[in-house]
Amino acid sequence: MIFEKGTKQNPTGNLILYCNVIGENPVQPGGRIIASNVVVSFLKLGDNFPVVTFPPVALPSLDELKKLIDINLEAYDIARLPDFELPENKEEANRYIQDQMERFNQVVMRYVEFCKTKEKKPHNDIDKDIQGVEGYLEALANLSMEFRRSTGLAREATQLKVDRIVHKFSSNHPQYDLDNFKKALDFPGNQGDELVGLYLKKFNAISVENYEVASNLKRKIVEIETTESKY
Repeated sequence: MIFEKGTKQNPTGNLILYCNVIGENPVQPGGRIIASNVVVSFLKLGDNFPVVTFPPVALPSLDELKKLIDINLEAYDIARLPDFELPENKEEANRYIQDQMERFNQVVMRYVEFCKTKEKKPHNDIDKDIQGVEGYLEALANLSMEFRRSTGLAREATQLKVDRIVHKFSSNHPQYDLDNFKKALDFPGNQGDELVGLYLKKFNAISVENYEVASNLKRKIVEIETTESKY
């Protein structure tokens, strides 16, 4: 299993597995790709993580797979399996399919173990992976996008992540205006997206001591926040 998106250290629990097909496709003739979706629930039953493996589908091309998952791309881990090449001999072909099914099951079990490891990993250990101001800004950029696109419990869970990162960031680097950044996350619409981006750019400019750029960005931030406060 080769991760093309996501990592074994931080799995989403939603995995797209695919492989290229050389020759005959047993799922559907003519398909050049075989793909399956594996979902691991973190709502575990005791020590068991519920797993759903959806039946494999055949697709005409990798581009077609990308089109199908593009809308929810951020939700997926994506991993490629070795090429599938069915032997011509019927007996060998049956044995080959059986071997591939066993390999697939092993990959699923490995992914479940990655999810279990993530679940056991303390939040503080995850935070330790962040290195320097650049690392914090990258984490906040990803989380802010996730927060603004989510709703309900998912939004609340992301808020907790943001709060944890912001707390540690502000403790190590108090010169950054992180309280107002958090308020910007709730700013509505496209202007809210722009405002969050401006804060992150301002923080980056400060980190490289480009204070003229930081000042210009601050002016744009104030313009947006002042305009909104009038309504």
